[in-house]
Amino acid sequence: MYDLEEIRSRVSLVALAESAGARFDNPHRLTSSCPLPRHAGDRSSRAFTIYDNGRKWKCHSSCPADANSGDVIDFYRYWKGVDFKTAVAELAQQANVSKQAGTALPAAPSLAPAPAEPNPTWRNRAEQFVRWAEGNLQGEIGAGARAYLEKERGLFPETWHAFRLGYNPKTLYDNPVRWGLDGKKIWLPRGIVIPGFWHGEPWYIKVRRPRPGELLEQYIGAWTKQDGLANLKFGGPRGGKSVLFRLEMNSYMPVLFLAEGEWDAMLLWEYCPDLCDAGTIGGAGAKFDTLDLALLTRYLAVLVVYDDDQAGEKGREYITKLGALSSRIIPIQPPSHDLTDYWVAGGNNMRSWVAKQVSSALDNFLNCMNIHSDIAHQLKMIRDLARFEAGSENDSR
Repeated sequence: MYDLEEIRSRVSLVALAESAGARFDNPHRLTSSCPLPRHAGDRSSRAFTIYDNGRKWKCHSSCPADANSGDVIDFYRYWKGVDFKTAVAELAQQANVSKQAGTALPAAPSLAPAPAEPNPTWRNRAEQFVRWAEGNLQGEIGAGARAYLEKERGLFPETWHAFRLGYNPKTLYDNPVRWGLDGKKIWLPRGIVIPGFWHGEPWYIKVRRPRPGELLEQYIGAWTKQDGLANLKFGGPRGGKSVLFRLEMNSYMPVLFLAEGEWDAMLLWEYCPDLCDAGTIGGAGAKFDTLDLALLTRYLAVLVVYDDDQAGEKGREYITKLGALSSRIIPIQPPSHDLTDYWVAGGNNMRSWVAKQVSSALDNFLNCMNIHSDIAHQLKMIRDLARFEAGSENDSR
């Protein structure tokens, strides 16, 4: 096997892209028209970018969602139309990298077993807290939280109800016995309550807390010493179990978007319920377990969009390794730092961006699979809707 890092260090991504037809006018800002053969749009725009000190590339325009970013090996694969193994072998030959004993291609990451459900007492008490928080959000005391959800998160009342969002106006400490636990008291911090459900029952509860200097303070009041732990963004009661966020409420569309966090997942659901399902794995460092992957088998494509930062890059590397288990799980780059930032910055074409990814994923599936005509017809209807939305300049909620 070959040392992949040695190949990446010896082969210049810039030189490889130039061999494919890219032209970089500014050595300090490596942008060019996209040279890849599967680029389906206007080649006059400088949509192709090399970043991360020449190690990574991204096409921000019309390349397919499963072939629009990566490293030098990925670029060679998409340029030459070869598989990963062939790309590694041919680049190794070009770079004079020899096979090394004991060096293997990336293996699929190990999977954790399905989590045990929270105890019944925990679920009952969590349901009581969620209902109480829902009432607070709808009442006079929740006016600031409602304004924050609309103005800063782009989420509207139908979304609050669908995901059962709530508001806790005061940090509380509950008796652990009421949650079926022992030890220290159960911490219920002040903030916006985001519950995660499985089979209609709460499995975890996150609370987005106001931190010193953050925008949330302007809506629900400044952080105080009574809130504790000034730097912790999310808190909530211990004893819950991670589960793919509200995947049970989806409509079983053929494509699933998994965002890094709950905020982005809810925004996707609000903008694109007729194009894709939406959920979250629960953070850039979260890993799939066997229950997660079992749920994902119903989708033709699972597009995973992590934030554009160091943690998100590690998440994309993890998803890439999952390709050894299923090629339908595809990491994609966000259009901004994250989807909510894209909306805040005026990304009113959120729906168009999502539609482009969905239509590309369905195109790839329809092109390589021989499936029953009725199923193909249904998929093409969704694909054609996505194509139409991807070409729309104006967006509506």
